Amino acid sequence: MKSIQRSETFLYQPVPPKPDAVRIGLAYPYTYSVSMSSLGYLSLFRQLDEQPEIAVKRINTDNMHQESINHMELIGFSFSFELDILEIIRMLKHYDLPLKAIDRAAHHPFIFAGGPVVMTNPEPYADFFDFFLIGEGEEVLDALVQAFKQVRAFKDRREQLIALARQVPGLYVPSLYDVEYHPETHEICGFYPQVEGLPFPIEKQWLTSLDETIASTPILTEDTIFSNTFLVEVMRGCAHRCRFCLASYSMLPARGPSLPKIIERIEYGLQYTSKIGLLGALIADHPEFDALCDFIQSKEGIRVSAASLRADTLTPHIAKTFHHGGQQSVTLAIETGSERLRKRINKHLRTEAIHQATSVIFKAGIPNLKLYSMVGLPDETWSDLEDTVSLLKNLKRENPQLKIHLGCSTFVPKAATPFQWMGREDSKLLQQKQEFLRKSLVKTCDFRPTSPKWDMIQALFSRGDRRLSSFIIEFANQGANLGALNRTLKELKAAKGSLAIPSLDWYALRKRHQAEMLPWDILFLGVPKEILYKESGLATSQLPSMGAAS
Repeated sequence: MKSIQRSETFLYQPVPPKPDAVRIGLAYPYTYSVSMSSLGYLSLFRQLDEQPEIAVKRINTDNMHQESINHMELIGFSFSFELDILEIIRMLKHYDLPLKAIDRAAHHPFIFAGGPVVMTNPEPYADFFDFFLIGEGEEVLDALVQAFKQVRAFKDRREQLIALARQVPGLYVPSLYDVEYHPETHEICGFYPQVEGLPFPIEKQWLTSLDETIASTPILTEDTIFSNTFLVEVMRGCAHRCRFCLASYSMLPARGPSLPKIIERIEYGLQYTSKIGLLGALIADHPEFDALCDFIQSKEGIRVSAASLRADTLTPHIAKTFHHGGQQSVTLAIETGSERLRKRINKHLRTEAIHQATSVIFKAGIPNLKLYSMVGLPDETWSDLEDTVSLLKNLKRENPQLKIHLGCSTFVPKAATPFQWMGREDSKLLQQKQEFLRKSLVKTCDFRPTSPKWDMIQALFSRGDRRLSSFIIEFANQGANLGALNRTLKELKAAKGSLAIPSLDWYALRKRHQAEMLPWDILFLGVPKEILYKESGLATSQLPSMGAAS
């Protein structure tokens, strides 16, 4: 296959590796252009590439045909979305690596993963990885490399993994823990470490300060979604704690770099490009965001883009800043047009604030408004959907020249959130709700729904356990499309005489009870389970223990 040449500008100085450097492949399970748009992935690559003890290479689906993994000792995957596992399996197959960790021999590299998905529930993918890094990569990667240098000469692969699990905080080796299941309810009975000295539960590692490791673009290229854009992380996590939201709980505490550090990085980026992207779950929550806006407005010719904003923090000053920076749209996550339902999900956003924010955007001269919403939220009624229709129509009536886009996903319960216990509606009903919105808003906005069936697969993985590995492999073998679902189930049943796993609805749709032990209970991300349950709005009862170390 012909080699693809890319034009890249390095904004740092790579350090040549020593002869005995640890050889690492940092893999991203998408194309080059998508990987080069991931600030987290690139920041970790830079962190490794500046150390002489490490020889690191980038791997993506475009260059894996030309990037050899010969002599690599560690291959780490960035795992951001549940369905990434399907592309990861394809990449492992391409390199002739055994899909399951148990089948790898001493000459194979260790395969590990980090990122928001495996940091909250790694269990559906446990069989595929030698270990996971639970927490923020900046905090965990260096400790991994130093520990690996001490065990790389061990002859026994299992002994290497045991030593790493004992030495590196936040490193989880699933093969070193047994899981017991109830034969009738299929629920988990307990987790049991196989040897002494293993962490239990595995605790998330996180940075107390972002000033010294402020994430910003290390490599500029035109061949990316954000062409020649210098990205800067302004905030990490979110303090508003919406009950469905992963960022609100897995990334706590919410924090950001100091204003001088942010300005310093933007000034540096402006030496190379006029395009600046501000990243964060909620950038306007930065305590000095108004001052940052003043700085941006003082720069002539700057082009600024930003992630989603919150309607009740969007001021004329902020809107003016983005208009000054040439932004053509503003994104607001409203979740639902029903104020009652927003309160239920702990999104304390008044309808009046949405109207005011929309007016601010229109008056600032920004031509497009993008809204994010969901259907199928807990306790949703058809009246709530009618409220969404009314809200959109009123926004359009009040701002007729504003182009409104409504993205509509279906509710997927996520691990490590207060709604991790909630059920999910079936795909047919969710599709009916989306169709109701589409027909009702046909002359009001550009309506863009997600697929309820694909969201169901996401829900299957998001609260699944390690028994799903056979399903994941067969689903990938069958083409990993919606038509492959029935073929996958048929093949599994034919091979074993039964599915050997609970039904897919048991994983994806079922409401969990409070006393149930959940697959991700083997981790501790900082918020006690009792607090999550209290914030879910459900009744309280006795929680179980999680098993005991052997």
